[in-house]
Amino acid sequence: MGVQARLLDFACLIGAFVLWIYGLNDIDVAAMTDLGLASILPATLWAAGSLAILGFALSLRPATLGGPLPFMHLAMLILVLHATPAIAYETLRYSWAWKHLGIVDFIQRHGAVDPDAAFLSAYHNWPGFFALSAMAANLFKLNSVALAEIVRFFPVVLNLVLIALLPLVYRRLTMDRRLIWTATAIFVVGNWVGQDYFSPQGTVYACYLGMLALCLGPLSMPFHPAGTGLLGRFRTWVPRGEPASMPTGKWTRLLASLGVLLLILAIVVTHQLMPLLVILALAALAVLGRLSFGFLLFAIAAETLWLFYFADVYVSAVFRDLVADFGQLNSEIVGKMVDFSVASPGQRLVSLASRGLTGAIGVLAISGGLRRLWHGHRDATAIALTLVPFLLLIATSYGGEIVFRLYYYSLPFLAFFAGALFFPIASSRTGLPALLLAGLLMLLATGFILANNGKDRQYHFTPQEVAAASWLYEAAPDGALIIEGARNYPSQFMNYERFTFVPLAEEEPEDVAALLADPAAVLGRWLQQWPTSGFIILTHSQKAYLDDVGVMPVGTLDTIKVSLLSSARFRLVYANDDSSIFTLNPALTEPGNR
Repeated sequence: MGVQARLLDFACLIGAFVLWIYGLNDIDVAAMTDLGLASILPATLWAAGSLAILGFALSLRPATLGGPLPFMHLAMLILVLHATPAIAYETLRYSWAWKHLGIVDFIQRHGAVDPDAAFLSAYHNWPGFFALSAMAANLFKLNSVALAEIVRFFPVVLNLVLIALLPLVYRRLTMDRRLIWTATAIFVVGNWVGQDYFSPQGTVYACYLGMLALCLGPLSMPFHPAGTGLLGRFRTWVPRGEPASMPTGKWTRLLASLGVLLLILAIVVTHQLMPLLVILALAALAVLGRLSFGFLLFAIAAETLWLFYFADVYVSAVFRDLVADFGQLNSEIVGKMVDFSVASPGQRLVSLASRGLTGAIGVLAISGGLRRLWHGHRDATAIALTLVPFLLLIATSYGGEIVFRLYYYSLPFLAFFAGALFFPIASSRTGLPALLLAGLLMLLATGFILANNGKDRQYHFTPQEVAAASWLYEAAPDGALIIEGARNYPSQFMNYERFTFVPLAEEEPEDVAALLADPAAVLGRWLQQWPTSGFIILTHSQKAYLDDVGVMPVGTLDTIKVSLLSSARFRLVYANDDSSIFTLNPALTEPGNR
């Protein structure tokens, strides 16, 4: 029976891989609609993902659960979800990933960061990720364009790291391997927020989970009452249902302690927000009696030193606002939500999918948590780590993006409780819950593709756009003004500090109205008033962004392009199928011709 079960699981795995490879050839990126990747995925790729999920559910049977098959099926699912766009699009996805390359390029050229930088200054004050990336790029003699060819696979690698780390965390919350792997699978399909691109936040997220694995594993303190007071009674009550701490040797604890300290330092020097979550999580574990307070004190000391010594210039500029906003719910909490009144129909569906997926994970987590409680599990550690991110709402002024970060930070433990809906206790049956789980995962994976890749008509950049931007950043002189239709294109990845960027999509409505009345006249006046050279770059992805999101009238960039092409005041200096770059005609911009 065990051999037959393994053969069936391997058949699902091999079948999923063959279908995936075959389906990659049938993707027509040019046919993408405002539904993003879902609109161009062939049936073979949907089948590949479904087969990987089915194989995963079958691998939860006792005959196969102890081997590598659950991990292998989830790795196959990650290939379908994350490697598919990386391969099909041929270039690095998402404009902020290109901006991150710009910081790496800056370090490569200057040998250091600039803490006083006027633009993207936070990156210069938390440079850990960029410095390490620059070292790797220099080692292999890669410029930013060549590096982009490699880091477009960053989501694949990062998610493989995450599914290796998550079971180590869950193992300290339950001994049921079915729940451990189910929670990991729900995390994979629930992680739609898109913070796993080439970025500091994705990297420190992995560091955070690695830190938790060590803190809850070899560094976990045995449960015991701390005196007879309220805290002691609380610590006696909370551990019910959680695995007991395993005794570890002196050298193991020493190495684990060193690992945690290094991970804390890596997080502190790399990201602004994650150190606060680290402090909150360590405080929760210390209060619960699961971890020594020494790690919390170290994290507080490291963060304080970094903020008020290494990043003091940046912090001093924003300190007053941080103090004023402390304790207040952020007014921009929905600032990043799609405006249904102007978005395209497809983007409305994408937004509903992301909200529905988030809500579904929340409902599943609450239901699973209640089921665990019914069976006597108090899960204090998992509950604490689920809730502590929400304290960031009152402790930070991170803008509208914070709402997505809260879900992202809580997701590992929301997934744990969601998995408990199927396997609340170790003695629960496997057969029917596993089949129901497979159906749910397929549904959630569909929501993931819509939520995570639903903006890919905007986030996918063609090789022609990369070529145009590369030409511009190499050809434009120092101090040049670069007018963009929108920031949504492969932007600022080279020599970015030499230029001033002005995105038309962020202009005030009255200025947009004046611009559209006579684009050539208005843009000509802007460029003439600039003390040095100026350029206008219009691309395919900028147009997709404006048309899908509705921040400007549909067809705005086409109107501007036609106006510039028909005006003698402008000269088309670079063009390909997806990009156009204009500048003023020098023959008509001499003093006597203005």
